[in-house]
Amino acid sequence: MKKLIFALLCIGTMAATAQKNKNKAAKELPTPTDYTISLSPDKWEFKPDKVQFFDKDGKQAMRIIQGNQGAVLLKDVIFKDGTIEFDFEPSAPMTLMSSPSVYFRANIEKFDTEIFYIRGRPGNPRANDGIQYCPILNGVNMWDMYPNYQGPAWFEEGKTNHLKMVISGQQMRVYVNDMKKPALQIPKLEGNIQEGALAIDGGMVVTNFQLKPNVVEDLPAFEGPDLTDHDANYIRNWVINAPAELPTLTEVSPIDLPKPETFTESISAEREGLINLSRKFGNNEKRKVIWLKAKIKSEKDQKMLMQLGFSDEVWVFLNKQMVFLDKNFYLIHPMRKYPEGRISLQNSKVNLNLKQGENEVLIALANDFYGWGIIARLESMDGITFVK
Repeated sequence: MKKLIFALLCIGTMAATAQKNKNKAAKELPTPTDYTISLSPDKWEFKPDKVQFFDKDGKQAMRIIQGNQGAVLLKDVIFKDGTIEFDFEPSAPMTLMSSPSVYFRANIEKFDTEIFYIRGRPGNPRANDGIQYCPILNGVNMWDMYPNYQGPAWFEEGKTNHLKMVISGQQMRVYVNDMKKPALQIPKLEGNIQEGALAIDGGMVVTNFQLKPNVVEDLPAFEGPDLTDHDANYIRNWVINAPAELPTLTEVSPIDLPKPETFTESISAEREGLINLSRKFGNNEKRKVIWLKAKIKSEKDQKMLMQLGFSDEVWVFLNKQMVFLDKNFYLIHPMRKYPEGRISLQNSKVNLNLKQGENEVLIALANDFYGWGIIARLESMDGITFVK
């Protein structure tokens, strides 16, 4: 009997100790971090009469009035890595010129920034341009230079949707309503800077805005793979001359071929073979033309097909003879190349009659609308060498 009482006493003492330790542990648990950003006028910088603050179902809400309202800047925040998350209700009807947008890592003075935006494609989960990421480089919105950085997503106008953006180093994942499957995955953020201001834009009502610095889940900070690195067919290295003004309606002809000594700089391809002239030269307020030159050595006389992506106008010369010209105008629908006026290897194909030995490819490229550049790829490398 004494042994039973002693055992019961031991059990009681152990239970009391366990409860005490449990209470102590509960007291030591860290308080959950509140990442909520106040939707009040003192936290945001905005144009007069373009933003309204009010109460919606007991929560703070901010309405960005649809139209040319300008970005709404989050004050006193420098954003680098982390999670941006909020509910948004797009104005109905949605318009392409007032797309719900997030600017991050922004240099306001240089107008260099990363931007993610939701296009006016509500209720259409099959629209491949429903959402899009692109950088703005030196004031140039590069939406037409990164067709692979867009995708479909399900969202509705006039109703509450949820957006979550996870940004880590050089990568980003974006979730729209479905928080289990990313709607967009960016393997390489293409902006010029790694940290900066944060702003939102577009006609919408915003609630439950959260900013979680350095909360990046399992997203790596290093650049994701570029599968074209395994493809030797891209012409990745060119020499170039300086951009020059090309008056409207003026065409390039053989008499305009530049002298060899004008090619004073070189340029190399970025991801997916893109020769990015906007990153190097910035915006073209007037129509400008630049010449690019590459040399191809062939072991024999042969016909070769070159896939060519370009923005916006191109003239191709082989051994000083014009062999191709074309236009890729987004604003002129019959001259808008697939996919929807964006640069892509699917824009065009050029027949090159290569001679045995060294061949010179000259490309004149003109632009006065958003990004400019080329992507060039030979369909075969049989007997081919690129000459540096």
